[in-house]
Amino acid sequence: MRFQIGQSGNPAGRPPGALNKKTLALEAELQEQALEAAKSLIERAKNGDLAAMRMCLDRFAPTGRNRPVAIELPVIKTPEDAELALTVVTDELAAGELSISEATLLVTLIERMLRVAERMWKFQRACRDAAAADQEATEAQAEAAQTAEKPAASLYSPVNSEGPATEAASATSSSVRETGPARPNVPREDRALPHAA
Repeated sequence: MRFQIGQSGNPAGRPPGALNKKTLALEAELQEQALEAAKSLIERAKNGDLAAMRMCLDRFAPTGRNRPVAIELPVIKTPEDAELALTVVTDELAAGELSISEATLLVTLIERMLRVAERMWKFQRACRDAAAADQEATEAQAEAAQTAEKPAASLYSPVNSEGPATEAASATSSSVRETGPARPNVPREDRALPHAA
């Protein structure tokens, strides 16, 4: 029988992430002895053991990693704000208030804040453009509705127009139709056509 997808082949086996019994026993022993070991380490450091002193300093007085940095950066909304913030960071680095790694992290932060500000600016511009396009579409629809309500102006057509000037023109055109144009080479219906011999 095949295993079902997502089902363990041995559901009674060790659950994921479970530790060995040896590891659990070692952790329990360390927890019991941790306070006593820390006291012994501190006592050795007090007696002048350099390795114990170094270990105590590493554990009890950590280096400046992830420490809060007390500098005032401007709110970054424009490239000029980012330039000002970079100036503040370089000044603090030059004064020795920041380490190189802290300054690097701050420069990365400033760069990301500037990218976010640019995205927000582009989004706001797109919203403004969309609102303007919606406004133009609404105005065009209103204008189309107004022009649809007005009767359309009649178009000039000499064939279908009626009036005194057009009646005279239509009378002459009808007389031309009745008599036909004066074309000498075109035979009329009343003349007989010559027959070929």
